[in-house]
Amino acid sequence: MLLTPALGLTALVFGAAMAILVSYSAYTFRGGRLTEEVSFSAWGKFFGDPFYWGIVAETFRLGFGVTAVALLIGFPTAYALTKIRSQRLLLFAYIVIFSPLLVSVVVRAYGWLLLLSDGGVINETLLAVGVIETPIRMIFNQFGVTIALVHILLPFMVFPILSVLLQFDATLREAAMDLGANRWQTFVRVILPLSLPGMLAGAQIVFTLAISAFVTPSLLGGGKIQVLARHIFVNVTDVNWPLAAVEAIVLLAMALAALAAFNIAGRAIQASRAAGAGRRQELPRRPDPIYAALYALLALVLAYMLAPLVIVVINSFNESAFSRFPPTGWSLRWYETVLNYAPFRDGMRNSLLIAGLSTAIVVPVGMMAALALVRSRIPLREVVRAFLLSPLIVPKVAVGIAVFILFIRLRVFGTMPSIVAAHAMLTLPFTIVLLTANLVGVNRTLEEAAMDLGAGPLRTFWKVTLPQMRAGLIVSAVFAFIVSFDETETTIFLVRPENTTLPIQMFLYIEQHQDPTLAALSTVLIVITAVVVFLTMRAVRGAEVARIISRR
Repeated sequence: MLLTPALGLTALVFGAAMAILVSYSAYTFRGGRLTEEVSFSAWGKFFGDPFYWGIVAETFRLGFGVTAVALLIGFPTAYALTKIRSQRLLLFAYIVIFSPLLVSVVVRAYGWLLLLSDGGVINETLLAVGVIETPIRMIFNQFGVTIALVHILLPFMVFPILSVLLQFDATLREAAMDLGANRWQTFVRVILPLSLPGMLAGAQIVFTLAISAFVTPSLLGGGKIQVLARHIFVNVTDVNWPLAAVEAIVLLAMALAALAAFNIAGRAIQASRAAGAGRRQELPRRPDPIYAALYALLALVLAYMLAPLVIVVINSFNESAFSRFPPTGWSLRWYETVLNYAPFRDGMRNSLLIAGLSTAIVVPVGMMAALALVRSRIPLREVVRAFLLSPLIVPKVAVGIAVFILFIRLRVFGTMPSIVAAHAMLTLPFTIVLLTANLVGVNRTLEEAAMDLGAGPLRTFWKVTLPQMRAGLIVSAVFAFIVSFDETETTIFLVRPENTTLPIQMFLYIEQHQDPTLAALSTVLIVITAVVVFLTMRAVRGAEVARIISRR
């Protein structure tokens, strides 16, 4: 009974959409029109044309490159986080590294445009100090897209590695050094192998999200980076749904193949992994140059994570109509433009409504599902869990076109309830993951004591269990709201002009205008997000937030 709402929502929206996506891949697109004649011509066109193989290769190269760079940055960052003693500093580092997930993907991409463009901060700085004579081309190529995607996806690499490192048994390190291993040998032979499960988990997530990215390759690629996600959108716009469905299925197959490869590697590592009690390593009392280098690296990573947001805020006060750094003068007129621009006002209203309604749905539904998965001995529990979390695995662009076709067939496309249902389906897995981690820390003995004193199951849940879940409920609600508010890559397939959300309005604006109006709106969103995070920290202890996030 507890699982019914979550299973129903996932099956009716996600399951039905993916099934209809497969069926549409067999239809025929002829003469600029879609027909339901079964011919599998779209499959033949895709696999018989070298152009599409080139798109697959470009998508794979982008995913592999982003994953490799994120791993090179993410592992030392996670290792440095385990050496921080100050809880306040640790919490600050968590928030900064986690910040890209709390800010709109359009804002992040826009920040990197300001940094990497020919007249951007980096080129202007290098020209000013005489390092270069002409601007370096850093956008509209794979370099710029990779840098921006690593910034966006780095948290998904850092936190899985961090969760493994925090369980590392420090006695294994001490034993290795007692047996004559030096610092480097201990790291290579002990710490690194024990960290591999977290590295594989992070690489699995980053690769899947990188190959399905749409907004960042579109804005920073300038049409020169041909990836499957962008080409799917083009084919949907051209009403060539069979070919778009084939591309979505191929993208899903790439993601599943990567997951299978990472899972096989993970099981092989787990079979040979040494056991440990799992306790936090303590920092040596004497200053250590290695730890100083780690702190310096961590400071660089934090600066890297904050740089696009800081530049966006500075540019919002630029007097010039062109985005330049440093600003030629200071003005507030772009904030006035934001207030007077009707599409932004309408988009904000739509986004707040959709995010609020979807959050109100997924928090109780996710709580019931988490209770069932943690507390009940249900048959095929892991299969049920995998099904409920499957929207996280499937690329968002594939989900977008699948749900788009489903809503067209049901004649509910573009309606507010249909968009809310899609957002609820997308945010439900996050809620389940966060609340499941929260339930692990709930003290069962208090529940047993309450029932021994005569409280029934419902009263025990209301008076004992629910108060202990308070932190998880608040964090999951805030996270679900932010994810829904920011959702772009699926929503862009589902909206009509009258209910277009704010991130999509921003995406459309940045494709047509280059003035700092978007910087002003982005600054407003950053401030609102910071206030929400601050209020969440006030309502929930910072250490509790860090514990919930690290368990993800």
